Amino acid sequence: MAEQIGKFATAQVVHHGPGALSRLQGEIRRLGSERPVIVTDPGVVKAGIRDQVLQALEQSAPVWDSVEGEPRYTLVEECASFLRANQCDLVIGVGGGSSLDVAKMASALLVNEGSVADYFGVERLPKAGAPIIAIPTTAGTGSEVSPAAVFVDPRDERKVGVRSDFLLPRVAILDPMLTLSLPPSLTAATGVDALTHAIECYTAQRATILSDFFAERAITMIADNLPIAYSRGGDVEARNGMLLGSYLAGLTLSIANVGAVHALAQAMGGMFHVHHGVANALLLPHVMAFNRISCKVKYARVAELLGEPAEGLSWDEASTKAVEYVRRMTRELGIPQRLRELNIPWEALEKIAQSCMQTQTRVVTNNPRTMSLDDAREILRQAY
Repeated sequence: MAEQIGKFATAQVVHHGPGALSRLQGEIRRLGSERPVIVTDPGVVKAGIRDQVLQALEQSAPVWDSVEGEPRYTLVEECASFLRANQCDLVIGVGGGSSLDVAKMASALLVNEGSVADYFGVERLPKAGAPIIAIPTTAGTGSEVSPAAVFVDPRDERKVGVRSDFLLPRVAILDPMLTLSLPPSLTAATGVDALTHAIECYTAQRATILSDFFAERAITMIADNLPIAYSRGGDVEARNGMLLGSYLAGLTLSIANVGAVHALAQAMGGMFHVHHGVANALLLPHVMAFNRISCKVKYARVAELLGEPAEGLSWDEASTKAVEYVRRMTRELGIPQRLRELNIPWEALEKIAQSCMQTQTRVVTNNPRTMSLDDAREILRQAY
């Protein structure tokens, strides 16, 4: 049997807890920055979070606030031009996964020539860019501790990624006070995105003892805190629990990577610009039902971690409870249950399945159960 060598890399420093934003200026000084730039999106500006970050900076700083949801990779190049024009020596990404991914990749383009498209794939970046401080305002993507950034390629409507240790932020600041204004719908979508990371990585082909450790704790924390954060958004303890759960899910993501849920969701997102969290949340129970035969023991453990009574049940019965819990939870959180609710036409399912198998090979092959093109078609039909 070939030796499996695992790898673990993450942000060097993580500040977490209510008020963690107050550590921002100290980290800027520690990193020796004189020209920090903030990269964010219009929603963060509207919510007043940009102003909170500027206040915590204790100095003036230019702001690039044009990040869009499901960003095109060409947008990163626009951001990088702004960073160069302002002679940036540190990038502060503020927002959800889109803002953090744009900040990370734009930093890399400061020192690496060419286009984002030149670096699609794994470990193709030659050099690290300016240091990155990541400040998430959603509890979902784990981008603050991930070596990956994902973008839409507008040339063929597909989502593609860059994965490199050079994209890892130097500092992550997890302050639940910055997530209190997140509306219930986004709380749900981003929260189930984090749960998807944890469950997919837990059962992934590349899972390790370390990734399992993080995944188990993430599943429990998200199950405990997501319903409260969704129904009572001002609950700081629940918001803090979700940020930490998402962080732990991001750690397991950086080690083990995801599977068929993300493969299908990314194919769909590139074509129809469906919110990534919504796509994952809708597809998760369907892919779990498909995968269950290959990972009944781990799904039985997932059921326990989710709080489902499994004592005295067979692996088959307990693993089924995990799928049923996720299906019920997404329904209670108001997540769309059918692809047709997202205005995706039936005729597009074939194109999504084809794109998934052609462009998401690295993720598809990490799934616990081998998925063929026919399997992808059937999962999409079941979800329609």
